[in-house]
Formats: sequence, structure tokens, C-alpha cells
Amino acid sequence: MTPSSAQAAQSNAPVVALHSSGSCSGQWRSLQADLEGRFDVFAFDLPGYGRAPLISDAAQKGAARSALPVIKEIEKIGCAVHLVGHSNGAGIAIKVALMRPDLVKSLALYEPAAFHFLETGNGTEKRLFGQIKALAAQITAAATADDASAGMRRFLDFWNGAGFWDRLPLRAQEKFIGKIDAVIADFANGFAESWALQSLSALRMPALVMTGLESPELTQHVAVAIAKALPHARIALLPELGHMAPVFQPEWVNSRIFEHVASVERPATSCSWPGQVAA
Repeated sequence: MTPSSAQAAQSNAPVVALHSSGSCSGQWRSLQADLEGRFDVFAFDLPGYGRAPLISDAAQKGAARSALPVIKEIEKIGCAVHLVGHSNGAGIAIKVALMRPDLVKSLALYEPAAFHFLETGNGTEKRLFGQIKALAAQITAAATADDASAGMRRFLDFWNGAGFWDRLPLRAQEKFIGKIDAVIADFANGFAESWALQSLSALRMPALVMTGLESPELTQHVAVAIAKALPHARIALLPELGHMAPVFQPEWVNSRIFEHVASVERPATSCSWPGQVAA
């Protein structure tokens, strides 16, 4: 007897999805629609976005400032979840897993914005760290000069390609301008992180790390490094997709997420291939 969709959603661990910087929980509406009847999907606004205030717990450092509210929301759900994250949300997902691995059944990460470990890496990594550090400095300087539009132009053009900002409607530009303080806080929290790649060896849950082959070298490099460091990770190299694929090409990313969480829920315990028969 085949279980109904409602029964499948109830029997599977829920999915919690964390959005990127400059976005909000609404970016996961398509994932919620694609997984409807199979998995319950919870999407939360991270601090400074949507309805979540930009508050800071002085007792927390680095990404923990955003991870702690997520942990509290997962605790309300009452069971371990499949944790999905994009960019800054993926970096926060890693922090949640490090802080409370008991709450995370699996990880699905699209280009984690976790750049701090590059600072002490090899020559290539130091060069890439310099790029993202310079971007953060430019955004902060623009905000200090009361020119938030210039800061958000640099931010969005970096991730989406030159000219992206100019193609946006004025109303969309105004919405992004209002998020500059949250974006600056995301960078600051990320740079204040201290976990090393070796720390990820403690995370034993299944993981999927995705990166777009049209993304900046920076995010491809970080995704591969994190995938190598996670002991039970698979990496998906996605042709013709960029850093913002979860927003602009969700059908390609959501299918990967579904395959991952479904395989964790229903692992293949055995696989037999038909033997070759001589002609």
C-alpha cells in the first residue's frame, strides 16, 4: 500500500531552509512548493531580514549570532531536521551543525559564505580572501558615506555580474538599500568566525555541497574545500549555474536538494545489477 503524500511528509524529517544575504525566507517558496506533500519545509528570516530584527547577542561571537535564533526555532519543531542553506545561510547552517549536531539530520549547502579560513591558507586562498574582504570594506565605506545605493550596487554586481543593479526596477533597488546594515553585519559575523576546516570532521551527518560552475572562483573554491572537509559529503558541480541559482534557477537546485533529503530518509541498503547474459 502506497502512503499518501500527507503521510510521507509526516514520516520524513522536516526541512529548514536558510536564505542568503540580502534576501529573506521568501526565497524558498519554490522549494516549499516542490517538496509539498513529501517534506514539511520551514523557512525563517535571519536577523535583519523580513520580519526579524537586526539584534545582536553580545555573548555570541561570529556566525553564532545568527545561528542561535535558528537553533531555537529548530528546538520548537522538536526533532532533528534536514538543514538547507544558501550562501550566508549555508555558512550559518554549518555553524548550527557545529553547535548542535543533534538537531541536524543532514546538510544541503549551496556555496557557503564561510570565508574566514581562507585568511590563513595558501597563496590562492589569501588572494581570494583579499577579494571578499575588499568587497565588504567597500560596502561598509559606502554606508558610512551615506551612499547605501553604491554599496548595494557593488554587493549585487559582485554576485550577479556587472550591470545587475542597473537592470533592477527602482522599487527593488530601494528594498535592497534598506538591507545594507544586515549585509554588513553578515560580513562582520562571518569574518569573526574561528572554526577550522578540520573542525568539520566532527560532523558525521550526510551532506550535499553544491556549487555553480558560473559562480565566482571564490565561492567554488570554498564549496570544494568544505565538501572535502566534511566526512560524509557529496559535491555537485552544476554547469551553467551561478551563485544566485537557488533564487533564479531554483528548479535545478531544488531537485538536488530533494534527491539528497529523500536518499537520507530512504537510503538504498542494497543494489543488485542484472548479470550479463552471453548472446
